Amino acid sequence: MTWKVFTLGLLWFIASIFLTAILSVQDKEWWIGTDGIKNICDLMEYIESDDARDVGIFFSSPIFFPAIYAILIKRKRYWFIYLVTFLISGYWLWQFFIRYQLCLW
Repeated sequence: MTWKVFTLGLLWFIASIFLTAILSVQDKEWWIGTDGIKNICDLMEYIESDDARDVGIFFSSPIFFPAIYAILIKRKRYWFIYLVTFLISGYWLWQFFIRYQLCLW
C-alpha cells in the first residue's frame, strides 16, 4: 500500500462520513431531549410521515463510486480500500436503515 492510497482513502472516508451524517438527519431531529422525546424512535412516533430519507439515500449513494472504481475497474486489491469501504457501508446502513429498524422491536 502506498501513501497515495492511504491519503486518498482517508480523505474519502472523512468526506463520506460527513456527507452521510448531513444527508441522513431528520428534519426535526433536534427535538430529541425535549417534550418527552428521548430517542429517534420516540421522534418517529411523534412526527407523522415527515421522512425524507429516500432523498438522502439517492444523493449519498455516489460515495460508493470510488470503491467501485478502485476495486472493479482498476482492480486494486489493497486491504485498506476494503476496510474503508466496509466502515463507510456500515455507517451508511446505520444512518439510513438500521437505527429505524430497531424501533420496530
